[in-house]
Amino acid sequence: MKNYHNVLLLMLCSFFAAPAAFGQTPVLREIAKEDQDSRTWKTVARTDDERRKLVIELIGQGALKGPEDRYDAALILQHTDLDFCEKRLVSKSPDNYLLAHYLSKSAFEAGYKDARFLVATTIDRYLSFTQGYQKYGTNRVNNQQTGEEELVPIDRKTTDSERAIYGVPPLAELLKQYHEQAPAKKQESHPTFDAVGMRSGEAPLMSSTPNLWKTFLSQGGRTGAYLAVLHVSC
Repeated sequence: MKNYHNVLLLMLCSFFAAPAAFGQTPVLREIAKEDQDSRTWKTVARTDDERRKLVIELIGQGALKGPEDRYDAALILQHTDLDFCEKRLVSKSPDNYLLAHYLSKSAFEAGYKDARFLVATTIDRYLSFTQGYQKYGTNRVNNQQTGEEELVPIDRKTTDSERAIYGVPPLAELLKQYHEQAPAKKQESHPTFDAVGMRSGEAPLMSSTPNLWKTFLSQGGRTGAYLAVLHVSC
């Protein structure tokens, strides 16, 4: 049980410490602070699951007022729970990471610089749990046999200049710090993804999921979509 919690802690923590998030909507600002306080073992009023559900409700109400709110929402959604499924660490709802990616990217493009690194971490987390590799190199997992942190396989098609846009160190520097897991399949078979998680020149990577989330956000979250119920079954 102790090892289980250690693994979850490693996966839930960002590659670098996230900057303080204080959005424009009072309740969102409050739960974003709770999210960060809980990462340092402070006593908070709500659980991660309760905060995520509240974020979805706020999006559904069209309550996100600006880039700071979108960043705060993304910060909370990226902490979707993990669990073990047949000795594999899986996300209970990886689509939450994809929505967090859209939110953080929107915030960053609107001028909110604190969202910069979160753009990379959220798509890396999404790809790690749906494709078995990552684009930028921000996501690490705990090797159950050695106890060491390892990088999820990194897409070699991503350039260091692309990493620099979102504040991610060069590939060579990442590989000096941590061992990289062996890819589950040949790198050549990986589709190429842009910064919003779409296959370049192809269909969306998970049926209509990316388009659904884009519509969800563009209509103020009032499309009837509800991320909290999209869970991965073991």
